[in-house]
Amino acid sequence: MAQSRTLVGIAAVVVLAVGLGIGIVFGHYVTAPAAAGEEVPSTGESTAPKSYQDAVKEPDSGIAQRIINGIDPDKIRENLIYLTSKSHVAGSPVSLEQAEWVRDSWMDQGLDKAEVVSYNVLLSYPPVIDDADQNRIELLTSSGGTVEFTTQLREPPLDPDTDTPMEDPDILAPFNAYSASGEIEGDLVYVNYGRVEDFQDLERVLNIDVSGKICIARYAKLYRGDKAANAERAGCIGMILYSDPSDYAVPGAAVYPDGIYLPGTGTQRGSLMIGIGDPLTLGYPAIDSAYRLPIVNATLPKIPVHPIGYNDAAQFLSIMGGDETTEDWAGNLTGVVFRYGPGFNAANQNKKVAMKIYTENRMADGYNTIGTIRGSVEPDRYVIIGNHRDAWGYGAIDPSSGTACLMEISRVLGSLIKDGWRPRRTIMFGSWGAEEHGIIGSNEWVEEYAQKLGARAVSYLNLDIAVSGTYVVEIAGTPNLYSTIYKAAMKIPDPNPEGSRQTVYDTWKERDLKGNTKDGHPHIGTLGSGSDYAPFLQILGISAIDLTYTYDQNGIPISGYPMYHSVYETFKLVDRYYDPGFKYHRAMTQLVAEIARNLAESIILPMDVAVYAEYVKEYYENLREGSYGQRLIREGISFDDMQAAVNKLTEAANAFQLRVEEADKTDVLQVRMLNDQMHMFERAFIDVQGLPDRPFVRHIVFAPSSRDSYASDKFPGIVDSMFDIDNNPDPEKWELVKKQLSIAIFTIQSASSILLEVA
Repeated sequence: MAQSRTLVGIAAVVVLAVGLGIGIVFGHYVTAPAAAGEEVPSTGESTAPKSYQDAVKEPDSGIAQRIINGIDPDKIRENLIYLTSKSHVAGSPVSLEQAEWVRDSWMDQGLDKAEVVSYNVLLSYPPVIDDADQNRIELLTSSGGTVEFTTQLREPPLDPDTDTPMEDPDILAPFNAYSASGEIEGDLVYVNYGRVEDFQDLERVLNIDVSGKICIARYAKLYRGDKAANAERAGCIGMILYSDPSDYAVPGAAVYPDGIYLPGTGTQRGSLMIGIGDPLTLGYPAIDSAYRLPIVNATLPKIPVHPIGYNDAAQFLSIMGGDETTEDWAGNLTGVVFRYGPGFNAANQNKKVAMKIYTENRMADGYNTIGTIRGSVEPDRYVIIGNHRDAWGYGAIDPSSGTACLMEISRVLGSLIKDGWRPRRTIMFGSWGAEEHGIIGSNEWVEEYAQKLGARAVSYLNLDIAVSGTYVVEIAGTPNLYSTIYKAAMKIPDPNPEGSRQTVYDTWKERDLKGNTKDGHPHIGTLGSGSDYAPFLQILGISAIDLTYTYDQNGIPISGYPMYHSVYETFKLVDRYYDPGFKYHRAMTQLVAEIARNLAESIILPMDVAVYAEYVKEYYENLREGSYGQRLIREGISFDDMQAAVNKLTEAANAFQLRVEEADKTDVLQVRMLNDQMHMFERAFIDVQGLPDRPFVRHIVFAPSSRDSYASDKFPGIVDSMFDIDNNPDPEKWELVKKQLSIAIFTIQSASSILLEVA
């Protein structure tokens, strides 16, 4: 009898629970909309459970302004002082110290959870200071002869008030991560920027054979790892990289420490890795149980590569032999007439160049710190804000300007949590480690939690370099987030308002670097690689944004902020020259915080798939009408099916957007269904097999270029296969083009099906 009564009691509870669930689902409470003509009895207060009330409640209209007003530039400045107090290269004790500081700060700020997550990965380092052998380039009197000149081993201090002594144990000597080690010597040949077309010109136009030579190239124009790969494919036995004043200094302008431009001793460190993530656990996270390739089997450069300053570069380039280069190949070194080589001029014809490189690849821990603010209604939907923390030195701009802003976003949101506010969706913060070596920390985390993130992540907002100039914002992202970006920028006060330029949006529109779009909005670029948004977008298809404040790229003829990855990238550089008062850091922090708030708080996600479809159509038309498209047509390859797929996507996206506009926000299941379709839409552009020869680059609409990892290609599978034909006109390669075209068509059709009304 006792058992029977227990079963009856359980049954009653189950019936009650089911009844409550049905009531929530169908909204049969006095607060739900009544049928036409039906009166709703009023009891003076809602009888709906709090979970339902929260689900249909519009966000507090005052929270956005509280967040914007709460951002404190002095707090950002304090963060940057701490973050740049020591060099914090990935895998170092200081890197762990700062990861733990982030964790402890987040807990103090009021986040619900914060933890340090480490991955044991293959990193790369130069010899330590007291090693007898240091990486260097030498000028020899002859083959095997005496050393006539040696490049600087370290960057000397130039400003006693701001620069660290050369013996600082935390500062790494200039090097290129993952360079092959070894001692080689040979003739020198100048290869301009080391692009594919530069090597082709040397071989096909100038009849210069670079095989067996050491080449020297300018930084800029493309990712350094692609330069090294091009040199290796061309047969070079080593490569020297230097930052030419034509790319990193304006003629007549003051160089550091008297200004922002690169001095002759400044040297750009950086990784040579092609692809992203730990090179020993490709496709899988570097957790304890992971299978790791033997280090000798890792796909890494096979030739020594080393960076030098332009003062040292002039010592070699000033005595080059061979013909004088064309004007577009000539750099801007005082007293240097640029020549191709190979080898040196008649007065120095017996001299050789020696590279002595002792860079070591070894296992070390990369440290991520993950913080969480749990959502009140949809805790299983994540809006993620991230920034990498590791730097090649003090990293005052890259990445610590971004980290300083990230920590201020978390502080302000944490203070609101303490006051009782909570976002609808979960907001997560990622402070990534080992990005500089090859976007490793974020990639390993994405790989480890791929299933969860694939199902739950709404978007990823990346704040790497927050401020490298104060002229205008520069933003790249997936097109479904464009409208949200514009709306946020319209809310943020311009740091230096003037006339009609009162908001960040106003100045962005007036000073747009690429020219306004056809609808009058400022240009937003597409995402390639080069920062932590890459694994989110390219592996899982999570919509993403990357934001920065930058200089006037149309008016200032440089290729990037001048002190990039050098020892002179200090707090004082930012505080003295870039952003005194930290007004632009504040504006960037406000902008990212407002975008995140909107994504985390809106009942219906502010993601416009119709805008996305418009851009897919534009990308398609540009492909079809461009040189590659016209060649496809001449080969008898039709675009009819792709046109039909694009039309279908446009139709489905417009119909979906209409349903969003007409949606009943009190119908919690309809809202959830629409939101799920929106956040899964980006996933549809992922091909699990990846692009040709790039299995972990999977986005079919846009992806990093196979020729320059920092750039972005539209329909990259087609573009990559056409580029291969340009370099090797094998008729069988047209089959790969046809395959990639069919994959693009199928993928667009799949994206359309995601948006169809659920039957």
